[in-house]
Order: sequence, then C-alpha cells, then structure tokens
Amino acid sequence: MQAKRSPVWFDEQENKQTQRAVLSFLLAEFPAQHTQGILKYMGFGDDADALSHAVRALDVVGLLWCEGEVVMPTAAARHFDWLELS
Repeated sequence: MQAKRSPVWFDEQENKQTQRAVLSFLLAEFPAQHTQGILKYMGFGDDADALSHAVRALDVVGLLWCEGEVVMPTAAARHFDWLELS
C-alpha cells in the first residue's frame, strides 16, 4: 500500500525547513501582518524562489492565508498550534 501524498506538486522535502521557519514565525507573530517582502528581507529561504515555493505550498494546504503580499496563518494553523500536538 502506498502512503498518501499531500496535494503539493513539487518535492516536499525541498523546502520543508523554509516552510517550518515561515509558519513558526508567523504563528509566533500573530496577529501581526507580514508580507513576503519582509520575510525575504528577514532571510527566510535560500532565495526568493525557495520562499515563494514555501509560501505557496503552505497556502495550497490551507495553513497560510495570502492576500496580495500579506501572509498570515489560517485559523486551522493557529488551532493546531494551540493544541500543541507537534
């Protein structure tokens, strides 16, 4: 039996560290709003593409809410963080 895969279309291991860093930062900073530009300036990801891929992957699976350049953790991400399961 094959393991289920998430709906992400590229290699998930490729930017797992960047996704973790971005989501952890945004959860810690909530309710502050940040932009992808600020995240790039702060050094998240090896380059702009890594950050874009991480943000897009988190958005696709429902952990980030993106409106233009603004990115925030979704209610689902905040609730999971509140449950302290990870």
